[in-house]
Amino acid sequence: MSEILGVGITHYPPLLGYPDTYANLLRGIMTSHLVPDEMKQVSNWPAGMQEELKNEHAEALNHQARHKRALKEVRREIDEFAPDAIIIFGDDQYENFKEDVIPPFNIYCMDEFPARPFTFINSSSNIWGVEPNHTFNVPGAGHLARTIADQVISRHFPIAYSYKYSNYPTLSHAFSNAMVFLDWDQEGWSYPIIPISVNCYGKGVISTRGGAAHLFDKRPESEKDPYLDRLGPAGPTPQTCFKLGETLRKVLEERPERFVVMASSGWSHAFLTEKHHWLYPDRDFDRARFDELEAGNQRQWSNLENAAIDDAGCQEFKNWICLSGVVPDYKPEIIDYLETWIFNSQKCFAVFRP
Repeated sequence: MSEILGVGITHYPPLLGYPDTYANLLRGIMTSHLVPDEMKQVSNWPAGMQEELKNEHAEALNHQARHKRALKEVRREIDEFAPDAIIIFGDDQYENFKEDVIPPFNIYCMDEFPARPFTFINSSSNIWGVEPNHTFNVPGAGHLARTIADQVISRHFPIAYSYKYSNYPTLSHAFSNAMVFLDWDQEGWSYPIIPISVNCYGKGVISTRGGAAHLFDKRPESEKDPYLDRLGPAGPTPQTCFKLGETLRKVLEERPERFVVMASSGWSHAFLTEKHHWLYPDRDFDRARFDELEAGNQRQWSNLENAAIDDAGCQEFKNWICLSGVVPDYKPEIIDYLETWIFNSQKCFAVFRP
């Protein structure tokens, strides 16, 4: 019978760069014509947000330091567990999930994953000092992934699978960033991975281009495409995400290997939270989820609804819901929980033990 260790981390792209750039996304959003003029005035922001901006440099350095400590602790846990493979749930932000096909989930069955994460921050500067187009290879567990996909499907849960990338030339950022962050000291990474992409962005994956493209689209409605520039069908529901995790757990429990199952994502994102004018995340929604996690009640996440998740700008949290289906009754150990106003998203780091 397999042993399973659950892990939750973030793949926060600005972490690739220098701390003083972390709030640049906020500054970019503030230039959107959709942000009301009064909300472009710092004096109209929530008091906590004003205070955080006032101390931006110190807050950013602390944000980086806490990420680094948490990621190193997660890596230590992984090394001690010594898995045969690491299964990762991560969102696809208009990378491979594009106009040609958008499955709810896709499992990649490949023996090697070329990764080029540093191009994602659109900067020539990163804290590791490597070239933006630097490429490295992450080992995969292709045959094992194919077997797992077959066994998941045989348990009446349909899941798409791929033997190659469809639209994005390298490992997409939810996975490649995780590999960089978990090898912070560049000591090497030898664990084969099985990425499972999740259509977290759902209705907006095309119209937002997996991000904030809609906030800068000034075309009149008459010039917009009736399909590509409109909200599409929903992404998988929380119940479906939980069911995938639950089915995967049943498959893994019958296997002899040791697995780490990981969620790679932040929680509520400012640029997805319309009710806050896309400037700051839904801290209350995330705090409620954190309280559930801290109490070991992650099973409750399956009862959430897509509408509530979309309203909170918490689409990427679906990766954690998939993980919760794998470890519904495991006791979580919280490594850290980072709340923020100006750095786009809350981040949680946790380990789940049986």
